[in-house]
Amino acid sequence: MDHQEFVDSVGMPCCVIAVEKKGDTYGDIRIQCANDSYKEIMGPAYRDNMLYYELVPQDNKFEDYCYRAAVLKQRMHAYVETKALRCWTDQTLIPLESDRDDIGYCEYIFEFTWEAEVDRMASVSVNEAKIVLEVGMTIIRGESFHESLDKALNIIVDASGAKGCRAIYIDHDKKEVINYGKVLRDKRWQKRETEYITYDLVKEWSDVIDVSDALIIKDERDMEMVAEIDPEWAESMRESGVTSLVMVPLHREKAVVGYLYVVNFDVDRVAEVKEILVMTSYILGTEIANHQLVKKLDEISSVDELTGLGNRRAMHRKMDMIRRAGSKTPFGVVNLDLNGLKAVNDNEGHEAGDALLVQAGEILEKVFYQEDLFRTGGDEFVVIISDIEKDAFDHKLITLRDNMDKNVDVSFAIGEFWSDGSDELKDAFRYADERMYEDKKIFYESHPEKERRKKAR
Repeated sequence: MDHQEFVDSVGMPCCVIAVEKKGDTYGDIRIQCANDSYKEIMGPAYRDNMLYYELVPQDNKFEDYCYRAAVLKQRMHAYVETKALRCWTDQTLIPLESDRDDIGYCEYIFEFTWEAEVDRMASVSVNEAKIVLEVGMTIIRGESFHESLDKALNIIVDASGAKGCRAIYIDHDKKEVINYGKVLRDKRWQKRETEYITYDLVKEWSDVIDVSDALIIKDERDMEMVAEIDPEWAESMRESGVTSLVMVPLHREKAVVGYLYVVNFDVDRVAEVKEILVMTSYILGTEIANHQLVKKLDEISSVDELTGLGNRRAMHRKMDMIRRAGSKTPFGVVNLDLNGLKAVNDNEGHEAGDALLVQAGEILEKVFYQEDLFRTGGDEFVVIISDIEKDAFDHKLITLRDNMDKNVDVSFAIGEFWSDGSDELKDAFRYADERMYEDKKIFYESHPEKERRKKAR
């Protein structure tokens, strides 16, 4: 069948794509012919009847669109980011009649835009728009961000007929993957997913998605394409029972901050599922990145810059948590002063004093969890442990004193108090403070050269 006269009559860049039929799937996809506008854009590499991936990067999502238009006779439209060309492509594929049993044809028309245009993105079905709106309102209206995100992911799972959905954030500074939300309706994935979604793996996903705005795996043929690029990831998916997947990047402005994906979805609705994920990714990407930014700012404002321990603000949060726990939860308080800091600052300089404070924090971290440790002043440290029995609390204090005896530089004045939960927190601090001052008095009586005046609290 000669389609040249047909494409020449089209005023936009246009070509006819021929798709080889192979049972329920497809074989070669070729560009049978094109008009002058198409040839001018594609350049001298173009020739009639060439395999499409000899001209542009191979893309299984594009192949699926061609198959659906040419063989299944579905009109396809998409507005996608084309990373290889650094632009956006508004593309339409229209089924054409075929005089061959083994080949299907479709018309492919496209237009480039160098920036994303909202009105072009709006060409989604009423059902897709309803789902995207529902996801957005769920996130915005929810009081708890993580609970709202889980509800939003459940909406996506229901809409895509999937068995699982996950949203992850990539923290490049800490080199870790943060699970922001997941819905897994197949219990066998619970443990396996935690094992194989690592930072090193996620770094490679951009290479797999590469030229497109989404990665689509709908059958074993697509899985093989992924395996050629990343065999370990493909194998881990197979071992976990993943047979289909749609994955889209989450962006904050132009940076990829994470990924959203569904697994084992309704492959008969692949185009619709892909559009739902792409559209919701704009909402989720921004919201997750903003939430992570607020979290980091909050962490920074709650951390002592020198030692990395919690500061006074963080300590007050811990105190509020213990008060909310009520009288049934035991807790322990330790007040510590770093002996001799003033003498080190005066005789060796403040850099030496800072080094001593850092060393003091490290000794405390060997005994207590970091979340229970706070530096509240120049030489003052506090330990607050919730839900701990007296024997365990006493053992930690014995370990701390043993570690201190082995260190020639760091010496703490220590005052402690354990409560079964019936004491007021302010009273616990007062008792611990009194014992700490008694310990400090004994230290300076034995080391008068390190004594310095200190104002009462």
